[in-house]
Amino acid sequence: MSNPLIMVVDDEVNVANSIADTIRDTKRYEVVTANSGQEALEQLKKHKNLMGILGNKIHLVLLDIKMPGMTGLELLKKIRHDYGEDIGACMLTAWEDAQKWEDATDGFVINYIRKPFDDKELIETIDKYFAGKEADMVLNTFEKHIEKRPELEKRDASQKKA
Repeated sequence: MSNPLIMVVDDEVNVANSIADTIRDTKRYEVVTANSGQEALEQLKKHKNLMGILGNKIHLVLLDIKMPGMTGLELLKKIRHDYGEDIGACMLTAWEDAQKWEDATDGFVINYIRKPFDDKELIETIDKYFAGKEADMVLNTFEKHIEKRPELEKRDASQKKA
């Protein structure tokens, strides 16, 4: 049986490849990369099982937010629309504000990891997801968002004044 397939979506090729290498080094997961939202959609289409009837070979998507064309959050909405919650999603991004967190948690992400990220946190997130703890992870991410909301809103407001 093959290892679970993960897709890394980041417009910076070196960053996507570095993340993919970190995941591959565990020898527990297969990884494909996409450098745009459109390329990610093509990868999802390419990896459908039996024309989508049996789901998708890609089980988890790691998404950057700031990308040209389609942002990671727009891609997340498209994935949820086209594939439901059958494909897990984790934000892996340098961009954070109250609205981005809101959009991410609305998309039922399993985690929101800030770049630069800790390799150990990334692998722990992936391992927990594939251990069947997705529901707990989505809830924990939502709770983390609620806790961070006042801090993010205060920071967002001060940035708007500047």
